[in-house]
Amino acid sequence: MTMLYLFGKAIASILAVIMTLFTLGSGTGELHTVKAPEEHPVVFSVLSDAHIEGLDQEFTFTKSYGALTKVLDDVSLLAGRNDALVFLGDNTMNGQNIENLLFYGLVNSMNPADKIIVTAGNHDFSNGEGDYEEYKNRFLYYNNAFFTKNLTEPYYYQVVKGCYIICLSSEDATVNDMYLSDTQLSWLKSVLDEAAEKKAPIFVMSHHPADYLAERSSDELTDILNDYDNLLYFCGHTHREYDQYSVYTLNGVDCINLPKVTHKDEAGTGIGAQVEVYDDEIVVRIRDFYNGYYLEGQEFIYPIG
Repeated sequence: MTMLYLFGKAIASILAVIMTLFTLGSGTGELHTVKAPEEHPVVFSVLSDAHIEGLDQEFTFTKSYGALTKVLDDVSLLAGRNDALVFLGDNTMNGQNIENLLFYGLVNSMNPADKIIVTAGNHDFSNGEGDYEEYKNRFLYYNNAFFTKNLTEPYYYQVVKGCYIICLSSEDATVNDMYLSDTQLSWLKSVLDEAAEKKAPIFVMSHHPADYLAERSSDELTDILNDYDNLLYFCGHTHREYDQYSVYTLNGVDCINLPKVTHKDEAGTGIGAQVEVYDDEIVVRIRDFYNGYYLEGQEFIYPIG
């Protein structure tokens, strides 16, 4: 346990208390429950593009930090508790140490779910303006320090109560696409094969949409994913408002593109996904975690074959 970790956790704990006083308690307060609790589903939340900022001239970090505090509070209030919380990248604005301390320290101190799974985005790798290896190692350090992981690459997977949650990552300082090496794709296939052999539900988490590929044809990744059943692909990056086009099928792969979870005002803030895995189906319910309610008519069911 390093001094950086202890400092970050202490600062984040203090800020979390301050932000709680100013941001919580103004939502609708709709009960946060799963659809069929008596069936004891595996449950996890998915959020994207927190974009926690360091101190700047407008002190906008207080708005993104405060919004995320309120969102995490709602995640933590799920009756029965979430098995996991997944972030889809662009957790920070510039990948700065202060931003990482704020993000990881806040999530660690609020402890909103049993497991925390963080995917990297282009902004976490300096948005194309810094040395990729430096920012990659920074991403690995904070994940390992705050969530007691032992990551050696930014792409990895975790099994949560039998469900495979696979995190992809660009391997270069790209911005609007992701560079996936042959090594990563080979690794991905091996993990998918392992999950398929166990007939496990598969959730592929990536910051970029599946066709945003650098130096590859746009359907190369979906061609791989399309060979597997019981698979959902989650992504962010686009910042587009949640609408009828956010849940879609791409080359046979079921995809869900989530918007930016924090904004400088309340409009559009807090939208994410609540995933419930039952014996025979996966249920995805789109939730406004900032105001505390599920979006009407935005429930999607994927049968498990």
